[in-house]
Amino acid sequence: MIEAPETTSKEAKSDSPLVIKIATEFIATALVTFTIYTFYSLSTAMYGINLLMIAVGTGVAYAAAISIASKVSGGQLNPAVTIASMLTGRTSYLEGPCYIIAQVLGSILAAGAFVFILPQTKMVKDANWFAPVVNGFEQGSISATQLKSVNSSFGVITALLVEVIAVAIIVATAMNYMKDNGKTNCGYSTHMGIAYAAATLITYQVTGSGLNPARSTGIAVLANFKELEVKPLTQLWVFWIAPIFAAALVGFIILLTKLLIVSEEKTLAGFENDTKALHKNNALADIEESDANNGSEHKIDIDFYKTAETSQK
Repeated sequence: MIEAPETTSKEAKSDSPLVIKIATEFIATALVTFTIYTFYSLSTAMYGINLLMIAVGTGVAYAAAISIASKVSGGQLNPAVTIASMLTGRTSYLEGPCYIIAQVLGSILAAGAFVFILPQTKMVKDANWFAPVVNGFEQGSISATQLKSVNSSFGVITALLVEVIAVAIIVATAMNYMKDNGKTNCGYSTHMGIAYAAATLITYQVTGSGLNPARSTGIAVLANFKELEVKPLTQLWVFWIAPIFAAALVGFIILLTKLLIVSEEKTLAGFENDTKALHKNNALADIEESDANNGSEHKIDIDFYKTAETSQK
């Protein structure tokens, strides 16, 4: 007869076990990072850099992978999103670290698969395959060769700044379409794909579009053993610090906003209570004044009758 508790019970039963959620994050992250590694490397090596194509490809890859995982784990696929979700109470402090480990391991597996499928030839240098994929700055930037001709480069400050801004866009979008219980709203995967595409447009020419510490780590581990001008692991810290800072910043803004809303609601509630109390006091005062006036009139009437009786006597 009581429908509400039954609905709640069904929702609770529909939650997947933690091990299934972790496996989903692992598989979905491996899929999206493998797609990105392969697409960035082969398309650039064969057809040259096409920023718009890279941005659209990144967005579609994330949208597809997130749509696969969103009903099970929330489709976070990014330690920055997971950290922000933990800070705002959407993901528990038990699930969060497990998700992050799964995301990193999934990316390393994807990087291994990517290296495995690369054409084996001594005619092509490792840099041709890995330069478009690894994330870096200065000599590790995708634009290092072009900027070197004008004696310039994208420094670490620039790399940190663009990554923080881009990741903040991604994390803010994720939090906006994620419910307080960690479940996602309709349109989550589509809007996340758009956010990743926009973030790629901002960052690719500077850092190769890290945007995701797991994605940056996976390829850095494998590419570190290749003949590249800059070892990716030496610059990897930037692609963890920037996303963590962005996640913390977005999380802080969300918590501060909630605190201000609660404070404002309490203030309004207090004002309403004070107004009601004032109206009540005014009403009581009016009643007392009315009673006093009625008593005074009654006293005048009694005095009048007494005077009249005395005159008759």
